[in-house]
Amino acid sequence: MLTHLFFALTASEMGLSPTILALIVVSSIVFIVGFAKSSRENEYKKLMDSFIERKEESD
Repeated sequence: MLTHLFFALTASEMGLSPTILALIVVSSIVFIVGFAKSSRENEYKKLMDSFIERKEESD
């Protein structure tokens, strides 16, 4: 009875080849690493300082 609660399709049943799965995994890793790197470079304080400077320049 418990087995009816869990349902999943295999990758081949969804039409995903090993090449496509590898591409999805690599793309996901690149996205996460890129997002983390850009987040570290654009700290909150730096962003707020730049917004404040732009607002003061426009006044």
